[in-house]
Amino acid sequence: MEQPITLHWQSKEAYYTAVLTPDLFGGWVLITANGKRDGRAGRVRHKPMPGYANGIEAINAIRKKRRVEGFTLCATGFMGLEDFDPRSAANRAADASALMRVFRNLAIPLDQQAVLLDVDVAAVNACQDGAPLADDLLLLARVRLIMAIHKALHHLFAGASDHARAWLRSPNPRFDQSVPLDLMLASLDGLKIVRSYLEGEVDALFERPPAITLPPDRGCYGVGTV
Repeated sequence: MEQPITLHWQSKEAYYTAVLTPDLFGGWVLITANGKRDGRAGRVRHKPMPGYANGIEAINAIRKKRRVEGFTLCATGFMGLEDFDPRSAANRAADASALMRVFRNLAIPLDQQAVLLDVDVAAVNACQDGAPLADDLLLLARVRLIMAIHKALHHLFAGASDHARAWLRSPNPRFDQSVPLDLMLASLDGLKIVRSYLEGEVDALFERPPAITLPPDRGCYGVGTV
């Protein structure tokens, strides 16, 4: 069962927290925070996850890294991580269902779905009928890239599928006027290029400070007065 996860670590000098939680768009986001025991501020990071299984993989990678660094896991909201298998039939079936929703949201036709996944149309039809994705590492890697692209577009366009569809099909100066969807269809590297660019845009969006609007002629009201 997909459920939020919270893990806390401590060392003699520092603390670290990782939270895998649903976001406002129905997906999952990994939030990490760290700091020093002496009160020095650390950093808080938000990283959208292509899917729950990807979040579990990221959490397990953090667990190993913290253990190597000498941190002690001192609290957890979920202890069943060791037996979690992101490549199990159940999780591959869940990923297939989520992927079909992505294709519908982005209005990707059946023949292009097959090209993006590097499978035949029959395999895509099977997933549409409820079959799990094949247990193939290259296929699952393509699925993760497609899910990450969709998630980034969802953030950038605030869930407006029509804007996301238009962006995918419009020449982009960042890609030498190539159409992003054409790059995605061309190769695995094309998928990686589009994913990397979009995730960079999402990072910039979260790091951008909020705009502050001051009333006219009153931004420094009272300054210099007696």
